[in-house]
Amino acid sequence: MDKFKLVIFDCDGVLVDSEIIANVILLDMLNQIGLYLTLEDVFNICAGKSTTQCLEIVQDILGQPLPGNFATEFEQRMMQAFIKDLKPVQGIHDVLTKLNLPYCVASNSSYNWMRQALLKTDLLAYFLRKIFSHTGIIRSKPHPDIFLYAAEQMGFSPQECIVIEDTPTGVIAGVNAGMTVFGYAELMRPKKLRAAGASVVFNEMRLLPQLLEQQNSYLVNSAIAI
Repeated sequence: MDKFKLVIFDCDGVLVDSEIIANVILLDMLNQIGLYLTLEDVFNICAGKSTTQCLEIVQDILGQPLPGNFATEFEQRMMQAFIKDLKPVQGIHDVLTKLNLPYCVASNSSYNWMRQALLKTDLLAYFLRKIFSHTGIIRSKPHPDIFLYAAEQMGFSPQECIVIEDTPTGVIAGVNAGMTVFGYAELMRPKKLRAAGASVVFNEMRLLPQLLEQQNSYLVNSAIAI
């Protein structure tokens, strides 16, 4: 019997290519208020975190409160850009078509945002009734709560789940949930995902079904050998 029975996808950066869009907008807005960071700085600060968490960190770096309308303007500019430019992660449609395991999505993003993002990228049909948001859950990633909740709702134990994450924050959350984590390293440096606890790191989404099959085959063969 296969050990892994459920695949839990993160949303931003794993299903939809939103990370770079949001980070470029935030970088531009920070430059406008006199905080000069690099795009890599912004990505490292915000990767895997909610907007609220990200802006709290930025405010600490700035050393003073952000302008009163900053968060609202950031959200508005992001949504406008997403409506125009948001695309699915390359290869994810092929993956979801070929995947022979149950799957769902669990994210720090709000339910409404995920639904809109999946609709815009023609992915919503794959995830109907399988979208889990940290909204309403006390702790967001890197705490394991959202992954444990998703597994429970889908009817699987943590040990039966593989999480697909693209940030150290998400990887840590999956590891803390007692799940195996695959790190998707399209934008993040592979060594950071490994250091956070990812057991497999890959940078081509179309490889995922093969990697999952290999992992389960290895575990089954190991069990037989024992």
